[in-house]
Amino acid sequence: MPLRVLIAADQERERIVLRYLLEQIKAVQVVGETVSGLASLKCSREQLADLVIMDVGEMEEGAWQAVSAWAEQKDAPLLALVGEKPERAVEAFAWGALDYLVKPVESKRIEKSVLRARERLLDRERIQEIVEIKLKERIEFILGKYRQANKTFNLLPVRGKGKITLLKEEDIVYCESQVKKVIICTRNGMYISNFTLNELAVKLSEIDFFRAHPAFMVNLNYVKEILNFGEGSYVLRLHGCERDIILSRSRAKLLRHRLGI
Repeated sequence: MPLRVLIAADQERERIVLRYLLEQIKAVQVVGETVSGLASLKCSREQLADLVIMDVGEMEEGAWQAVSAWAEQKDAPLLALVGEKPERAVEAFAWGALDYLVKPVESKRIEKSVLRARERLLDRERIQEIVEIKLKERIEFILGKYRQANKTFNLLPVRGKGKITLLKEEDIVYCESQVKKVIICTRNGMYISNFTLNELAVKLSEIDFFRAHPAFMVNLNYVKEILNFGEGSYVLRLHGCERDIILSRSRAKLLRHRLGI
C-alpha cells in the first residue's frame, strides 16, 4: 500500500521540487498540494494523508501557527518540515515533527524521511494491534469470570439413550459442529449435544476453551502440538485424540497471543 503524502508550500517552485522528488520514490502517492500550512491540516484529513511535508522557510509566524495547530490534533498525520536553517531542527523535533529537511532537499534525504514515516506507521499499527488483542483478552477474561460466578454447577448435560449424562468440563477435549448436530468428544467417549456451538461457547469456560474454527471449539489443556498446514493454515494435535483440529488463519494469531508464543 503506497504512502500517501500531502505537500504544503507557499511557493509553487518548492511544491514542484518536492513533488518531483517524491514521485521518484517507489510506493509513494502524492495526494495533494496546499499553499498554506493551516490549510494542509484540513486537506490531509480529507485526502487521508499519512505524511504531510510542509515547507516552513525560516519558520515565520504563520509556519509556527500551522505546526502548533498540527501538534494539538489527535490522530494527525505524520509531519516532516522543510526549512533553510539546520539549527531549527531542534525546534521542529520539540514540536513532535517526524523529520526536518534542510534546503536544498536531496533525493536520498527525502527517501530517508519517507522510510522513517513508514517505520513510524508500522510501529503505530503494531501497537494498535497489541492494544486491541489485549483489550479483547481482558474482556474475554472478565466475561469468563462473570459467567463462572453465575454458574450453579460446572457440569454440561447431554441427552441420549434414555438418560441425561452430566459431563465435566475438564473431560471435554473438543466440540465439533456438523451439518445438523454438535459432537462433544470427551476422554470417555463421544456425545451428541442439544446445544449449538455458539451456545456451548457461552456455557463453557472461556479460560480453557478456544474457538479454533467456526466448526471447532477445543479445550486448550489438551493441545499437544500446533502443526503448520501450509499457506498460513494450521492444525491442532491433541492429547489422547487421533482427530486433528483445524485452526483457521484468522484465529491463529489470537491463539499465539493467548498461549504467549
